[in-house]
This record gives sequence, C-alpha cells and structure tokens, in this order.
Amino acid sequence: MGKNIDIRLDQTDLVRGQKARVKVRIRFDKPTKVRGIRAQFHGFEKTKASYTTTETGADGKTKTVTRTATEYVDIVKEDFLLLGDDRKGFFSRIGDSMATMVGGGDHELVEPGEKEFTIDVEIPHDAPASFEGKLCEVTYNVSVSVDVPIKIDWHESTSLDLAPTEVEFQDTKPVHVVYPDDTGRSFMDKTFGKDVRLNLAVDRDTLKVGEVAMAMLTVETPEPLKVDKIEVLLVGIEKSIAQGHEETHNHQHLVCQLDSPGVISNDSVNEFEILIPQLEAPHSQTGKNFGISWQIQVRLYVPWAKDPTLKAPIRILPGGVPAKGKDSSP
Repeated sequence: MGKNIDIRLDQTDLVRGQKARVKVRIRFDKPTKVRGIRAQFHGFEKTKASYTTTETGADGKTKTVTRTATEYVDIVKEDFLLLGDDRKGFFSRIGDSMATMVGGGDHELVEPGEKEFTIDVEIPHDAPASFEGKLCEVTYNVSVSVDVPIKIDWHESTSLDLAPTEVEFQDTKPVHVVYPDDTGRSFMDKTFGKDVRLNLAVDRDTLKVGEVAMAMLTVETPEPLKVDKIEVLLVGIEKSIAQGHEETHNHQHLVCQLDSPGVISNDSVNEFEILIPQLEAPHSQTGKNFGISWQIQVRLYVPWAKDPTLKAPIRILPGGVPAKGKDSSP
C-alpha cells in the first residue's frame, strides 16, 4: 500500500456552537523527510454574478462582453499544526531545499507506517447550512498538507456537511394572499388584467421535503372568465451578490394543474394539496451575499389578457420523507 492521507469526521453530524473531532491518518510507504504536517478547517460562501461591459477594439469597434464576478466570504477558518514547523516563506523554502540536498535542512525524518492525528474544529453558532446552487454555495472542508522538502507536497481535502437549522414548527402560521394588490399594480396591469379577484390560503408557511400542505383557491369574477388552465408551481428565487454585481436565478417546479371548467361564470372554489418534492435546488436560507426564498405560485392562463398570478411566500427545508420530483429550471 502506497502513501495516502485519510480524513474522517469522528461523529455523525456537525452541531452549531460545538466542536467536532476529525481524525487524520497519514500512511508513509518509506522513510520521508517532512518539514511539517498542517491542517485547515475552512467554511466559506461563494457567490457569482454575470455582468456586461463594453470594450473598444483596435479597429475602433465597440462590443459588449459578458463577464462573471466571483466572491468568497469566510465563515470559519482554523489552522492546525500537526507536526513540525509552520510553513516557511518562498525564499526560506528554496534555501531549506538546497540545504536538504547536501544533508542539512530543517525537517523531521518520518519512518514508514501510519501516523494518526486528531483536530477539534468548531462550528460557529450562526453558520449557514452547506449547499450548492446555480449562483451560490456554502462549503465546509478539512484539508491536510504534508510539506516535503525538494519533492512535491502531499495534499488531501474532504468536505463536511452541515445540516440546516431546525425550525420551531410551533411558530409556523397560515399564509393568505390576494390578487390583485392594487398598490403594486402598474398601468399595464390594470389595462390588460381581467377584473377578477383571487384568494389563496395555505395552511402553513414552513414545510419540509416530503410534507404536504393544504391549500384553497377562490376565484371571484363579475363576468364569465375564460381560463385555459390553472397551474400550481413552486418557484425558488436564488439571489447572489459578487464584487458589487447582482444576479437572480429562478428554480421552477410544476406541482399540479387544477381542474378548470374552461369558463368561470360564478365564484369558484378549489381545494388541493401541495406536496413538497425532492427538489434539485437549494432550500430556504440567507447568507452575507446570497439569499434563497421560495413561493407557491398559482397562475391562471387567461387568453388575450395578463395572466393573474398569486404568490404565497413559504420556507422549504430538507428532511421529512423524500418525495420524487425534479427541478425544471427554465
């Protein structure tokens, strides 16, 4: 068996506000000169955002160029010295390597076999859960490096998963939204929107994957209203900021399609269930440079008019009983 570095978390879960023990095993296949063995626990959020600039070429023509800004924000960063000394600077490393070649140098000779180390990493009490989205991600990892003079250093890294914070479901409340909300309607909305009033009620505003919410939609219309279809959607809004630039990406999943009579001539009431599927999208949470929020949207497709859409904000958390589903991001 050759040389290798094995990094393992010595418990099932990471817990905010507590230390977690990580075991590091390094196997040496032959006597090895080592300046130092070092580890780092690093948690960070990464965000990106596209932006456009104009550039003028040598021919005098102006063109638009799309670029992507990226930004990193540290959540936690801890360094550990497992063996030997701290890392030397560039010129000190060169000098030490030359000294090693002639029998000197600052190092320790490690015999063949396995060395084991333990480090205790501390999870901040307000650390966001790990995830990866389209524009942003939160990552926690432990990396280990073996500083070998003259030769190429050894490196290994492993990711640690931090679960979402448990939400007190006693604090959840029903959601009720109305269309239209005249305070937010533009002239075009009022001109091309049908004279219709919609009410959407959802029994709670926080749900885990696999759970079902009960909902009711009422449609009030003073005159017959032709409706091609009524769709219920889950829409996740992922927002990121990077180097002062902002970008938004929508995750969209069709939950169900309500039965429609084609023409609604009187008040209509629809009761239905909303199953939260296993989405290929981030759950609800916020960080310094990102935010992920979710909505239940009910959309009426009305010919030759603005489609009335109700948007009920909710929180979606992982967990519960996994349900089948697929993110259908546009």
